[in-house]
Amino acid sequence: NNLKIVNDSFGHDSGDAYIIGCCKTICDIFKHSPVFRIGGDEFVAILQNDDYENIERLKQIVDDVTRSEITKDCPLVEKKSFAAGFAIYDSTSDKCFNDVMKRADTEMYENKKMLKSL
Repeated sequence: NNLKIVNDSFGHDSGDAYIIGCCKTICDIFKHSPVFRIGGDEFVAILQNDDYENIERLKQIVDDVTRSEITKDCPLVEKKSFAAGFAIYDSTSDKCFNDVMKRADTEMYENKKMLKSL
């Protein structure tokens, strides 16, 4: 969240550090699963093993971290603010990986709206 503001206000080096900080937080949360950067500021964690089995607990951790960061009393550039969406493959309705990604993306945008309202 707010990458454009960070880039415009503090410069692209700060924006890069902001992305790296957010990614580190994501990797720390999903420590048993691979995390991939799929775009400029978009990441995907493919949950496996303990992470997959504990998805509800991890969703709560993500929610707690993002709410805490967004309300933290510090400069924007020091926050690790990101929106998250989750989706689980459903063999009865998903025809491909992209179907799962679309659901996660929709949830992520809903989460982003909620975080902006805080």
